[in-house]
Amino acid sequence: MRLTWVICVALSAVVISGCQKSNTPEPSIEATIAPSPVASQESGQPKPATDPIRPRTDACSLLTSNDIQAVQGEPLKETKLSGRSDGGFSVSQCFFTLPTFSNSISLSITHRGDGVGARDPKEFWEKTFGDKREDKEARDRDRPKGQEHEEESAPPQKVSGLGEEAFWMGSRVGGALYVLKGNSYMRISVGGAGNQASKIKKSKALAQKVLPKI
Repeated sequence: MRLTWVICVALSAVVISGCQKSNTPEPSIEATIAPSPVASQESGQPKPATDPIRPRTDACSLLTSNDIQAVQGEPLKETKLSGRSDGGFSVSQCFFTLPTFSNSISLSITHRGDGVGARDPKEFWEKTFGDKREDKEARDRDRPKGQEHEEESAPPQKVSGLGEEAFWMGSRVGGALYVLKGNSYMRISVGGAGNQASKIKKSKALAQKVLPKI
């Protein structure tokens, strides 16, 4: 009789233990594969960069609201500054938003990049404007990121009276004025209505405001 009682007690303990385990939630798949904070620190792997690149030049400070209003006929609404380092170049870009969005202006300043692989912007300049016989694909390959798909509808047009050298590059959607100064160059594109001659005139007026500041 005592042996039967002991067996019953043992079986009851097993049943209770099994019930307790079944009520404990299984860890999620994400929890089982996610590294712990300690494991991440001990791995020695660098943390992914989350901070945006700080532009070497504040392109948004190179044009004032008055400068813009004199050319586009309306004052500045807001600016958006961005920077990037790519292909050996360091680029600072500002988008000047106007009340009429289609009239907005884009300005970028390209400098030599930092560290190994840094390239002189004059290299790009010579490849783009120095040898007109070079094919478009080769020129696109050497352009800084964001400028590699500039679609030309005509060969670069020389513009006098700006910097060391200046060219207008037209495209189906408008065009942009490039101006070389020292080891840097600017690219300025003006939105809004008007033919190519009008766009060149407006871009040139704005470039003359920018040049003394770079």
